[in-house]
Amino acid sequence: MSDASKRKPRVSEFARLAGVSASTVSKVINGRSGVSEETRRAVETVLADYGYSRPLVSTKISQTIELVVEYIESNGTIEMIRHASHWALERGCALTVTQTDSGKRRDECFRGIIDRNPLGVIVQMSDMTDDEESLLRSRNIPIVIVDPVTTIGEDEMGIAIDNWTGGFRATEYLLSLGHRRIGVITGPMGTQSAVARYGGYMAALMKAGIQMDPDLVRAGDYLPEKGYEAACRLLDLADRPTAIFACNDLTAVNVYRAARERRITLGTQLSIVGFDDVYPAQYLMPALTTVNQPFDLVARKAVDMIMSVRNGEAVERHVVLPTSLVVRESTLPPQDSSPLDDPSKDGGN
Repeated sequence: MSDASKRKPRVSEFARLAGVSASTVSKVINGRSGVSEETRRAVETVLADYGYSRPLVSTKISQTIELVVEYIESNGTIEMIRHASHWALERGCALTVTQTDSGKRRDECFRGIIDRNPLGVIVQMSDMTDDEESLLRSRNIPIVIVDPVTTIGEDEMGIAIDNWTGGFRATEYLLSLGHRRIGVITGPMGTQSAVARYGGYMAALMKAGIQMDPDLVRAGDYLPEKGYEAACRLLDLADRPTAIFACNDLTAVNVYRAARERRITLGTQLSIVGFDDVYPAQYLMPALTTVNQPFDLVARKAVDMIMSVRNGEAVERHVVLPTSLVVRESTLPPQDSSPLDDPSKDGGN
C-alpha cells in the first residue's frame, strides 16, 4: 500500500463522501451541537469506514464511575445512586450520575461520558443500544449493565436479580392468605424485569390451579401516572380483585391512592404487594409488603467489577442476585377467608 493510500482523508473529503459541508463534519468530529441526529450518524459512518475516531477531550482517565439512568425517580434509581456512591468512595473514586431524560438527550449524554473518560460505566436503563455500547467500548471503558433487557454476551458484564422468583413468591404469598382474585400491574413489557415478574405471577397462579383472568392484568410502566390509571381500572371492575401485585413500589403507592379515593380499606378489603422495597414502602400506612431488591449488593458488585477490570484481575461477568419477600401490614386474608399455609415461613423470606 502506498503512502498516499495510507493518508487519512481531509475534512473536505469526509464532507464530500457524506454529502454535507466541511463545517458539519468539523462539528461532528469535535462533538459540537447544531447537527441533526440523522446527519451526525451519516458522518460518523463515513468516519468509521476510514478508521477515524474523534479524539478524547482528555486522554487521562478520571477517577470516577459513571452511573447512567433514564430518569431519577423513587423506583430504584435513587437507591442505586446512594449505594453506588458509597461503594465508589470506598474504592477511592467518586460517582457521577448521568440522566438521559428518558432518551431525549442520549446522544449528548454518551458523548459527554466519552469526554470525561471515567474508570467505568454502570448502566441502569432498559434499552441501551448497540451503538451506545460500541461507543463506550471504542474507548475501552468497562461497562456493567444492571438488569439487562436481553441476554448479554460472554464478554459483557451484567448484574441481574431473580425477578421471576420475586414475582412468584409475591403471588404465592397472597394465595397462601386465601386470595383468589389477584390483580397485577406489570412493568413495561419490553424489559426483561417486567416479563420475569409477570411470569412469576402467572406461574404461581398455575401452580395453585387458578385460571388467569385477563381482566385482572393491567399494563404499567413502573411510573406513577400509568400505574394509577391501571389501579383505577382494576378497582372499578364489578368483581374487583381482593389483592393486587404491583410490579414496583412506585406503582403500589398509586394503588394506595386509587383505593383510598374509592374508600376501599387497605389490608382488610384490598391487599397489596409491591416490588423493590424502596422509600417510602415501610413508612406507608399500612406499611407495604414488598419484594426486596438488594440494591446495596448490586451497587457493590458493579463497582467491584469495574475496578477488577481496571486492575487486570479476573472478574465474574454474569451475576444473578436473589430477592426476598418482606411481609408488612398491607397484606391480610380476604374478608371471610382463612389463610392457607404461609410459604414465607419455609425459608421464603
